[in-house]
Amino acid sequence: MELERQSVAVLQQFGRTYRAYAAAFEQRLGLPLPRWRILHALHHQEGAIGQKALADLVGMDPGALTRQLKAMQELGWVERSTSERDNRVTHVTLSRTGQQVVAHAMPLRSAFLEDVLAEVSPSTMRELSRGLARLEAGIAYAQAHAAQAADAA
Repeated sequence: MELERQSVAVLQQFGRTYRAYAAAFEQRLGLPLPRWRILHALHHQEGAIGQKALADLVGMDPGALTRQLKAMQELGWVERSTSERDNRVTHVTLSRTGQQVVAHAMPLRSAFLEDVLAEVSPSTMRELSRGLARLEAGIAYAQAHAAQAADAA
């Protein structure tokens, strides 16, 4: 029972930490974290990327990605086009304005990360990374277990 209570407390702390990180990121860069993740991924792409592949790359729900991309397209940061070969496929590229946004944000992001990690040792980062990888594996296991149970029912 105590282990469960501690585990729940840690998972709740993880959620609070992520929300605090996302809020501080947005305050410092002026960009919501999900939009930054999209801009950053597109910045590292050579040419267009399919919207589904982009969703997989940034680990975002396709519906949420579509909403973000529509807003970003209105801002002029991204360009979306339908594939000539398959009209079900939408390609996304970073516009010139989007490239300027990324160029402006990169040094701000670097300074933000430097501040965030100033008091975190490399060994703590390694331990945290290992722990988070185990947590992700546990989440994947729980999802697979739930899917098996649903199939069996």
